[in-house]
This record gives sequence, structure tokens and C-alpha cells, in this order.
Amino acid sequence: MCITRVGKVLHIEKNGAMVNFLDGATSQNIDVTVAGAQEGSYVEVFGNLALSVLTPREARARKTVWQSIRKEMVKMAA
Repeated sequence: MCITRVGKVLHIEKNGAMVNFLDGATSQNIDVTVAGAQEGSYVEVFGNLALSVLTPREARARKTVWQSIRKEMVKMAA
């Protein structure tokens, strides 16, 4: 199973992009060239590679789903 993360591209440099993920984490050196992302784009990331560009609506929907999953995981762990 592959787990991807969704984030917003903050800044692009030649070594990669800085992405602020919807869970609050920020990563540098994300390769956004395959996805064709630009600054301000929402991207789906696996490892350090942006696989696709998402619309803001798609990104919000993914965030909602992950929040629901996390709540269920907390319930299961209790």
C-alpha cells in the first residue's frame, strides 16, 4: 500500500520545492517537475516526488478524509 500526502507548494528552487503539508509539516527538496506544479499549487506527494497537481477543492476533501481516519485511529488506540 502506498501512502501519499497532500501539500501546498510554497517556493520552488532548482534543488526542489518547499511544500507545506496539510498536516502542518513542511518539507524541502520535493521534486515537482513530474507533476508540473507551480508555486501555490496543491500536490500529492509520495516520498520526495510530487505525483500530481490537485485543485484546492480536492486538497480540502483529502484533508477531511485524513482527519476522519486519524480520529478513528485514536478511538481504536484508546
